This record gives sequence, structure tokens and C-alpha cells, in this order.
Amino acid sequence: MSLAVKDIEGSSLRAVFFDLDGTLVDSAPDIAAAVNELMAGFGLAPHSLEAVRGMIGNGIGALVERAFATHGVALSRQEFRERHATMIDIYADNLTRLTTLRPGAAQALSAARKAGLRTGVVTNKPEGFSRIILSRFDLLAELDVVIGGDSGYPKKPSPEMLLAACRSCGCDAHEAMLVGDSAADVLTARAADMACTIVRGGYTSVAPEGLGADVVIDRLDELEARFFAACKAQ
Repeated sequence: MSLAVKDIEGSSLRAVFFDLDGTLVDSAPDIAAAVNELMAGFGLAPHSLEAVRGMIGNGIGALVERAFATHGVALSRQEFRERHATMIDIYADNLTRLTTLRPGAAQALSAARKAGLRTGVVTNKPEGFSRIILSRFDLLAELDVVIGGDSGYPKKPSPEMLLAACRSCGCDAHEAMLVGDSAADVLTARAADMACTIVRGGYTSVAPEGLGADVVIDRLDELEARFFAACKAQ
């Protein structure tokens, strides 16, 4: 266990930041629907939901490249720009039709707030899309900051979005924790010198225990007893 997590378990935690896709919400069904509408527009076969889950990560642009590459299609720069823009338009109409909350998500955010912690979402998904999804599940009121892939910072695994979230919440990186589901989240937290917890069942082809996080949990509401209760007692 890292020094950062030891400190957090000693109740030095002041802020907790969450990834969105695969962590707070299971958005893969809506993303897959949008990807397959894009594929259909170019006469390509649809991808399975599980295949799309494996393509998610590093933003919508990376998803578009992977979706075409799986069909053996390498996009030119202009083709990528056009298809990326089309994907954005398609997905904008499919943000919350099939998306659901991950187990314990609402409870975890509520518990963090009750414990006096600052909270935020740090995601490579566009900020506007993220806010729409969070609003759909009544989570925006539980958040101090939402930073997306178009908020003006380099995307994860760069630490810049996390560090911006810390500045917004008035804390240092060693006083915060990132909760995510993938290798990108672990790499981002490590680059920011921040503790990282991984929740099972997200979008990763690697077993959660193999991602290198400080802690692995089964459900988000486990965070309350493990970390937030000590903060509330202060």
C-alpha cells in the first residue's frame, strides 16, 4: 500500500475525484449504439457491446479510430476529422437512452459530501456531454467540479486535468484520490502523485488487480466505510 493511501486512511483525504465512463456510469450501451450507427453509415458491420467496451478510453477520437481499425480501415487525417465530427453528432442524441449508474455511485457521492469532502468528475468525455449525463442521474448537485476532455487541458493519462481539479477544490494532490476503472486512470493518478482506487466491472481488458492501483473495490459504496467515515469523524 502506498504512503498516499496510508495517509488517506489516516483521514487526510480532502477531495475525491471520479472518472465517468465505466466508473460512475455504464455508458457503453449508448456508446455502442452510436458507434454502430456510424459504422452503418459507411457500410461496415456492427461491433458487439463487449467489443466496444474494449475500445473505450482516451476519448471519443481514439474510439473512432479503434472502431474503424477493427474493420481494417486506416483513416486519413481528413477522414478522421469528418468521422469524429459525425460520431459526436450521433452520440449527442444518444447520451442517456441506455446509460445506467454503476452500483453504489449515488451513495458514494452523497457519502463523500456528507463527510465534508470536495468532489469532482475528471473524464476524457466532453464536458458538456458529461454534465448532461450527470444531470440525468441527479449527480451534478453532489459535485464541486466537472472537467472534461475539451475543458482546455491535455487528456488523461496526462495529470493536468486532475491537478486542475485539485486547484478548483483547494487541495493538494496528496490530499485527493482518483476513483476509476482503467489503466489510464492509474497512470493519471500516478503522474499527479495521487492515490488511486479502481472499481471492478469497468472498461479494462486487464484484471483490476493488475492495473497497479492502491486499492481495488467491488462497488463504489464501499468507499464510505473504507475512506469517508474517518473524514466524517474529524
